[in-house]
Amino acid sequence: MLQGSGIEELEPGPPTVDGGSPEDQQALITLWERFFDANDRLDIDALRPLWSADPGCVFFNTNGHVYHGIDDWANIWDHYRAKMHSTQSAPRFKSHITIRSDMAVMVDEYVWRHWDWTGDNPRPSYASNSPYLRSTLVCARDGGEWKVVHSHFSSGRTGLRPDQGGAE
Repeated sequence: MLQGSGIEELEPGPPTVDGGSPEDQQALITLWERFFDANDRLDIDALRPLWSADPGCVFFNTNGHVYHGIDDWANIWDHYRAKMHSTQSAPRFKSHITIRSDMAVMVDEYVWRHWDWTGDNPRPSYASNSPYLRSTLVCARDGGEWKVVHSHFSSGRTGLRPDQGGAE
C-alpha cells in the first residue's frame, strides 16, 4: 500500500452499518458488492438492474466528467472497455453504510483499483492505481428494491490536509 501514510495498517473488510432493518442492511451490502464487481469489470449489463432507471440520476467519474442516467454512463464504459480492464477486484477499506428510511449512503474512504491500461494513448492520470480512490453511493428504495441513484468517485491524497499544514 502507501508506505508511511498510515493506510498500510488498514485491512479490507465488510462495511459498518448504521440503521435499517437486518433485511435492508443485507440487501444494501449485496447491492454494494454487486455494484463494485460489475463496475470494476465495466459490465453495464450487470449494472443496469442495480441503477435506478431515472435518467435524472447523476454519476461523477474519476475522469472529471458528469454522466446523467445509466444510458449515459453506459457510453463511457463502452468507450473504456476496449482501453482498460480490471486485473482484480477492488479491495475496499473503511466502508460505512448509513440507512435512513428509504435512503442509504454508502461511503468507502479507500478503494484500490487494479486496472490494466491497453489503450493506444498513454494511461490517463484518472485511471491510475495510486494512491487510491474514494467512493460514495446513494441508494433509494424504488418499487421495494434498493437502487443506486448517485455515485461519486474521486482521487484520494495522502499526507496532511491543507488545514493541518499540508500542501494545498
